Amino acid sequence: MSRVQDLLLTAPGELRAAHRVPPLPALGADDVLVEVDRITLCGSDHRLYDGTYGGPRHYPIRFGHEWSGRVVDTGRDGAALLGQWVTGDCSRWCGGCAGCSTDRNLCRHIEKFGITVDGFSSRLKVVDRRYLYPDTCALGAGLLALTEFFAVADHGLRRLAPDAADDVLVIGAGALGLASYLLLTGHYKVRSVRLLESDPAKAQRVRELFPTALVETPPRPDDRTTDYAGLAEGADHPVVVECSGSQTGLNTALALARPLGRILCFGLRRSTEIRTDLLVVKGVTLIGSIGGTGSFPAIHAFLDAHRHQAAQLVTHRFPADTAEKAFTAPATGAARIKTQIVFGEEDQ
Repeated sequence: MSRVQDLLLTAPGELRAAHRVPPLPALGADDVLVEVDRITLCGSDHRLYDGTYGGPRHYPIRFGHEWSGRVVDTGRDGAALLGQWVTGDCSRWCGGCAGCSTDRNLCRHIEKFGITVDGFSSRLKVVDRRYLYPDTCALGAGLLALTEFFAVADHGLRRLAPDAADDVLVIGAGALGLASYLLLTGHYKVRSVRLLESDPAKAQRVRELFPTALVETPPRPDDRTTDYAGLAEGADHPVVVECSGSQTGLNTALALARPLGRILCFGLRRSTEIRTDLLVVKGVTLIGSIGGTGSFPAIHAFLDAHRHQAAQLVTHRFPADTAEKAFTAPATGAARIKTQIVFGEEDQ
């Protein structure tokens, strides 16, 4: 077990590690005390560390919104969770506003664990039980800590509503792109799914992990002025899932989506310039999605049915004692997809 008990990101590039947990608040009736076992790093965690995160954020912050842990104490109304392994929402929703009545990921008073309010990079964490989901499938700590980003992918795909007959293009073969790929092929039974990945090392790593996946390098962006018919040349995908979170990725999606196609977009970028000529001339529908609240129980069942495939996404692990290396150490050998920081037992 790690000696480090608390990790605090005080500013971009500045991670403070402490050997004891800070003082904890008293448990309210609905609160539980979670002993955090591990955190799975999200792209937002990396961008918080390097100072490039594009959404609302606060420092100092205890990062981590993809996690797993065990309930070790509860308030009066949380006793049923005592001793259970749990994970939880990234979104801290209120449950009473107009946004929550439609989609709790769109709460008018939303905060984000590990981004705008303290997350789970501490051995002990007090959290309201309504944000937690018990591990009913005996996934174990490692798989359980993958639930949140699979839930984010699932929440977006539900809005997209792909059909089994669709020809789907996924841009970006990182964790979110691969979660989308596995859900499209494993849950939605889409027969034709292609992956585009600009990083040759990552593309090769994906080919090794998923030999049947079609992984290609995206074409060079073509910004030349052309006639209206030329704007649709080579655009043959009715459905595109943009998971790279980059300006180039979104404009590649717009270039490769067929007229009247649909694009699902993840990722937060304040300064992205998009090709509105492609968006307008093709009549493309652009769908944004954030959060995974509402998808957790279904994702537990999906992970249970696809344990080996999902587990392959975790390519690197670091004990909390060496947590800074999870952000700064160059990947050796195979390209990284998902990294976990472990407070507890490595083999769980």
